[in-house]
Amino acid sequence: MLAAALLAPATAAAKSYSLPAAEVAVEIRPDGALLVREHITFDFAGDFSGAYRDIPIREGESIDDVSVSEGSTVYRPGANTELGGFGLPDSFGVTEIDDGLRIVWHYRAVNERRTFTISYRFRGLAVAYDDVVDVNLRVWGEHWPEGLGSLTSSMQLPSRAELSPSYRVWGSPAWVRGVVARLPETATLRASQVPPHQFVEFRVLFPRSLLTSTAGAQVRRGNALDRIVAEERASQDNFAQDQKKIQEAKRHPGRTISSLLLLGFGPALGLMGLVWLMNGRERRTGYDREYEQAPPTETEPALVPSLVRQEIAPGSNEFTATLFDLIRRGRYKAIPVTTERPVWGGLRHEDVADLQITLADAEVEMTPFEEPVAKVVDWVVDTEGERLSQFREEIERDREANSKRFRSFKEGVSAAIEARGWFLSRGLVWLLVGLGVFALAAVVLLWVGIHGWRSASPRWSDVVLVALGACAAANAAALLFAATRAPLWRRRTAVGQEEAQRWEAFRRYLTDFPRLQEAPPATLELWERYLVYGIAFGIAERVLQGAHLQMPEELHDQSSVYWISPTGDLGSGPSSLGIADLSSGFGAALAPPGSSGGGGGFSGGGGGGGGGGGGGAW
Repeated sequence: MLAAALLAPATAAAKSYSLPAAEVAVEIRPDGALLVREHITFDFAGDFSGAYRDIPIREGESIDDVSVSEGSTVYRPGANTELGGFGLPDSFGVTEIDDGLRIVWHYRAVNERRTFTISYRFRGLAVAYDDVVDVNLRVWGEHWPEGLGSLTSSMQLPSRAELSPSYRVWGSPAWVRGVVARLPETATLRASQVPPHQFVEFRVLFPRSLLTSTAGAQVRRGNALDRIVAEERASQDNFAQDQKKIQEAKRHPGRTISSLLLLGFGPALGLMGLVWLMNGRERRTGYDREYEQAPPTETEPALVPSLVRQEIAPGSNEFTATLFDLIRRGRYKAIPVTTERPVWGGLRHEDVADLQITLADAEVEMTPFEEPVAKVVDWVVDTEGERLSQFREEIERDREANSKRFRSFKEGVSAAIEARGWFLSRGLVWLLVGLGVFALAAVVLLWVGIHGWRSASPRWSDVVLVALGACAAANAAALLFAATRAPLWRRRTAVGQEEAQRWEAFRRYLTDFPRLQEAPPATLELWERYLVYGIAFGIAERVLQGAHLQMPEELHDQSSVYWISPTGDLGSGPSSLGIADLSSGFGAALAPPGSSGGGGGFSGGGGGGGGGGGGGAW
């Protein structure tokens, strides 16, 4: 195979060339050697001084008698063969390269058209069988970096031949626009608009009797006419079948799209369903109550939401609930106060209920994940205390340190949940294995399909490979999405499932109890726990609504988390603050710095010919 590329100097300012035409004349000598004369026309835009031609040589082949000319000017041999190197005009050099021969010639051209002639003798390319001689030559190679406007080629036979079945001519590949013809003494080929990196093969088969010797050819025993004709016919049939299949797919877009969707998501959906059945579907328990009227266990409020929603992702609601729980347990003292808030763009002010938070009992026992919350609050309240409405602004004064504490809080909650053994997560392993398999298949299929893709005339096999690669990528994307949906692959243990059902019943009760006719809680502790867990669940406003309707005033007067608003409405003070807003404010303030907090022509495919290669200029 050829290794050639266009070389350009480091100062490649507006400098380029094109290849408007090439003519390749081949004379088949009586001994089977080929005398090749290539006329290559360059259109230069800019200053150029050198060009080269690389010709692959396979085992049993050789090239000699190389010459370069331009019109009547014959170039002198012995020049520098380094690509991009200097050489005297009208000189050339020849050197061996890996699996081939390189011819380099030097000239001087500025914004003009020049036609160079490269001549050489090619021995061993023709193959002489007992019945026919096979000459399969790439008259244009796939390593030319520029497209070719027009290609003409002729192959002169050793002597006159009858137009019989043993004299055949083919051009390939079929997707190159071209025609071939056979005459008694010469076969011809014409092609136009050859794309960059596209080879063109010219194959001539003629009777062995036209050779007087085989000194310039390879000799192989046996008859080859029928085999070679069958190969070319099969290649042509394969091309025709490929085009037929592609056109058939285009004519039935509904069927094609349906098939791609089935292949693109069917396997992933099937795996998701299997994983859910085996690892995600919750097992039945004997629990059947609709409501729990009190927190069913002593589980901390920061842990409960993750248990209920089956996703270990603690956030600002859990942080705020932990703060109010520490107030409830006496770590901090909350005193109702009034804060003046501007409204109407500062044109007037109104008084809203607030809480003055101060440190109370530093000896209150805390869990490891509550300690980062206490560190944030201790830093805010310091020794004099701080109003709850000012917490966000104070936290933002040292966002970097407080965001680290918030991250420590979330990590601590996740660790505590893992330690309780509530969840079984084996299904994630199967999803990740499937994801890896589909991703690997997508990479391999797409690489193979794209690497062999022929833009002018794609093969059906390449179309299938690319389509399957895209489907594999779609399956991988679907499994990646599924891996982010924990309820699909994670289920609770029997103990975890029963506790989750009880907490879900308690959450329903907190949501519904403002309109229920059942007896309200009788103790202040239970009322305060209602609010703490309501904050964790994100339904604090429903709890406050229930407190406004049902909490006895004498209990309210003793509470550290419920208080009278300036309007005199029982239990509505926290609503004035807006606990949901407070939670979201904590989330924004505790986010890392810089974070927003959001989210007769040619036939067959060819490919067996010798020669070809490519070249370029500098």
